[in-house]
Amino acid sequence: MLLEQFSACYDENGWFVAMKNALNGVTAQQAAWKPAGTDNSIWETLEHVAFYNYAYLQRFKGVEYEYSTNDNDETFAMPEQSSDDEWNAAVGRFTKMMDEFHELLHAADEAKFDDPVPTRPDTKWWQIISSINAHNAYHGGQILLLRKLQGSWNPEKGVS
Repeated sequence: MLLEQFSACYDENGWFVAMKNALNGVTAQQAAWKPAGTDNSIWETLEHVAFYNYAYLQRFKGVEYEYSTNDNDETFAMPEQSSDDEWNAAVGRFTKMMDEFHELLHAADEAKFDDPVPTRPDTKWWQIISSINAHNAYHGGQILLLRKLQGSWNPEKGVS
């Protein structure tokens, strides 16, 4: 169930557009854009999601990973250079990381999901993975909304 949910939120459109598909075809200019009154751009949102997914991927692999910041606002950062090369590199890192996370989840023994998360001993892995999936879906929806507002979303690519 967690794997199906992971895919629905990351790379397989279903009732909503998965994050990987919401990012497909976005240019650096579109990724950096945000309308007045909006807190975060597509790029900043991607950096935020990547920050937390990377942390939990490392922890799932057994790495004692500590956040580089405890200020959630700092996770919504993008580089000063907003070139297409920088944007494509950010998307590439995210995709590679999420593909690795998916493979590890698929290969994991079911007992692992009942193990406590090292940084949250009262929480089991199945709970964290479920929350990660919801977090990815939430921010994927924000990305899609920004694309719709800027007129860069083709509704033929997924749920309109």
